[in-house]
Amino acid sequence: MKKQFFSALSLLITMHCSAQIKWSSDSLSTNQIEWSNYSTTYPGDIKETTPFIVTAIPYNGTYSNFANIGIPLDLSFTGSLFSYVSALSNNSIRLYTYDSSEVYFLTPGIYKKNAGKYEYRITLNAKTIITPWSSIDKFTDLQLYTFKKGFGFLGGYKTGWGNFITVELRKKGEDSIISSAIVYWKETRPVVSSIYTTKNLNDFFTLLKRPWDKSLKQPGIPAKLSFSSSENIIIFCLSTNVYKKEASEYEVLLDKKVYRKWGENDFDNNFIWLKNLSPGNYNLRIRFSRQRQNISDYEFEIKPQWQQTTLFKIITGSLIAAFFGFIILLSRVKKQKQKLKETQAIKDKLKLNLQSLRSQLNPHFIFNALSSIQTLINKKDTSAANQYLTSFSDLLRENLKYNEREMVPLQVEIKMLETYIRLEQLRFNFKYAINVSTDLNKMFVEIPSLLLQPLIENAVKHGISFKQNKGEVHIDFYYDKKNLCARIYDNGNGFDLAQETKGFGLKLTKERIELLNKKLNIQQIHLSVESDKTGTSFLFTFENWL
Repeated sequence: MKKQFFSALSLLITMHCSAQIKWSSDSLSTNQIEWSNYSTTYPGDIKETTPFIVTAIPYNGTYSNFANIGIPLDLSFTGSLFSYVSALSNNSIRLYTYDSSEVYFLTPGIYKKNAGKYEYRITLNAKTIITPWSSIDKFTDLQLYTFKKGFGFLGGYKTGWGNFITVELRKKGEDSIISSAIVYWKETRPVVSSIYTTKNLNDFFTLLKRPWDKSLKQPGIPAKLSFSSSENIIIFCLSTNVYKKEASEYEVLLDKKVYRKWGENDFDNNFIWLKNLSPGNYNLRIRFSRQRQNISDYEFEIKPQWQQTTLFKIITGSLIAAFFGFIILLSRVKKQKQKLKETQAIKDKLKLNLQSLRSQLNPHFIFNALSSIQTLINKKDTSAANQYLTSFSDLLRENLKYNEREMVPLQVEIKMLETYIRLEQLRFNFKYAINVSTDLNKMFVEIPSLLLQPLIENAVKHGISFKQNKGEVHIDFYYDKKNLCARIYDNGNGFDLAQETKGFGLKLTKERIELLNKKLNIQQIHLSVESDKTGTSFLFTFENWL
């Protein structure tokens, strides 16, 4: 087989697949094939008058890794189509291909004028007939060796890795095979034959200048790939003769992280040159672009200098950290004291603001309650006035009991709200309902005291007071993921959200929520309002409350 190979573009390699064979298109002209990328088998002393098969296998960037003629292949002819394996031994070419591209078959000595005397057959794995005995009806425009143009062309074929195809040539009407060729699609991966480092770079440069000199001894591969910090230049030489840098690709991992992404080699030669490597554990991963599924891994270590060791860094870092930590600590203690004073001042201010706001809220509520009692007295409804006054005193007592607490249990809050609603029910005779989700622990969950009361008051007086027994107020407490939700709904006529309300209830509630949110951390309170002609809904969302 011819020993020299020609350059070509690198082809992507298909993954290992089931045995299948593909024939190049009938319309493919031999002029469309880049023959400079193919190595052809050498006919030797065969005369032009004797037809034979020439096989063309693609280089795609490498010269070696091709088996010579006569080297046995790992093939099995058990249960094959051939009566005798020996029928393939005479005038038979057996070789490997390491590329997924098509292999082409030519028949010098067969031309249009004598093609009718011969026929060929193609089989897969010596068991499946791909092309039965057929006449040769395609011819080339090639000039090959001493053979003139116009000889036979059988086409291009390829199959999956680990499979082989056989091409046979014979005279029509005869059983004996004139010539045959077997091509085996073999998987392979790059192999490193020698490693050079900073210590023996001169030997490497000498080898580059005199690659033919067999007396130059190569270092081979060390038993343990561990190098000192000064050996931060490492050259890995491949056993394959690479003449195109696209033919081989490599990736470098440093401490199991990508240090250099997959990419073509930086050089056209069969070596990989890694420069300026820092200490660490590396993994060099190499593959041929035509067989990307087969990767060779070479793990190696660059040892750190003593001042680069982890222990030295820990000790030095600890001393430096201790010194600066002491300086920072003094500064932080001073700043922390100042910050605590400022934070406490803000908290005191917020507390005063909340107390001031509640002092506005309570008189507003008390005024409305007394006004309701006065209305009942004026109507001479003494019984209702007394009942209202009794309930009102109970509500004030509960409010005073929890006056110093910003938060009260939900159960207490519901009790005070229900007392207030019953008071208003005496005046306006409306319907109400308080619903609490069964999965809520009313004693465990706390909310701001009487936060909902002003908006319930709005719902009663401005929403459904005119409807009397047709008016309805619904209050719902429920979960929403990690949030506690409280919804107040009335079936009144609603109001225009675009117009600023003149009432104190909604305004004071919003101001109170704003102050509470400043005191709270991850917990926040949000209020949303929806209103139309069918009613009004106030939704409190106590975020991250549960």
